[in-house]
Amino acid sequence: MLKLLISLIFAGAALQKFTGKVAPNWDRWRYSRRFMYATGIAEVSALAAFWWPGLELVGAAGLALVLLGALATLISHREGVRHIALAALTLLVVLAQVYRSTAV
Repeated sequence: MLKLLISLIFAGAALQKFTGKVAPNWDRWRYSRRFMYATGIAEVSALAAFWWPGLELVGAAGLALVLLGALATLISHREGVRHIALAALTLLVVLAQVYRSTAV
């Protein structure tokens, strides 16, 4: 269930980047469009590894790195608490999935 939730969140986030819907935010943060698209590619790549047998931890690490970058951006640009909380909660869900998948 958590894995599916994580997948939906990241698929939606990547789609918003590839369609340019979040481009105004990236412009406001003074990040290039190339970086926005590269982040979307990183999200999709990490998500693929997340579902690939034997690579779940690698994928989760990639997703966590993307989320840490998002949190750093949101905090440094003083974005709203809701945005920061959503990224932090998503990171916790990724970590919970990693814990569940590695628990014996």
